[in-house]
Amino acid sequence: MFEKGDLVTYGCKGVCEVKNITTLNLEGIPKDRLYYEMQSMVNAGSRIFSPVGQEEKNAMRAVLTKEEAEELLGQLPECRLCWEKDERRREETYRRIINHSDARGMLCMIRTITDYGRERVLEGRRMPAMDGRYLKAAEDNLYAELSIAMEIPRSALKEYMAARMGELSGALQAL
Repeated sequence: MFEKGDLVTYGCKGVCEVKNITTLNLEGIPKDRLYYEMQSMVNAGSRIFSPVGQEEKNAMRAVLTKEEAEELLGQLPECRLCWEKDERRREETYRRIINHSDARGMLCMIRTITDYGRERVLEGRRMPAMDGRYLKAAEDNLYAELSIAMEIPRSALKEYMAARMGELSGALQAL
């Protein structure tokens, strides 16, 4: 069970702060049922309610620790998703990763889509809008979490990730 003030990731909503643990005064909802009242750190205006005791079902987990974040970023060189040519299947994979708040999956997704986007630019083409939308969602959610875990500004984290991915692309081209 999480406590008031804890930072958690909550499915596709990203990083949230538990503001309160309360009951809801709504018709059809048991009066003794406890809910987490959370505020999104990505979308500050969002208030989210989630039943206590269903954290796993709702893809709710504690924000990564600094050590976990550093270990995750260390996996960047080998972190790639298998490319799915079928756009619907690719979107299904992206949606599952985002909805389950899968940090490693989002890291691999960012790397894969970014590399794909670079290839498309070299071919004189643009990245499909769907891939761009999911890239932004993965970046928003993962960078918010890593920024908190590593205690660095999001803008610095984004630059760090871009540099790491650029180094990897350069090293791969040299092979």
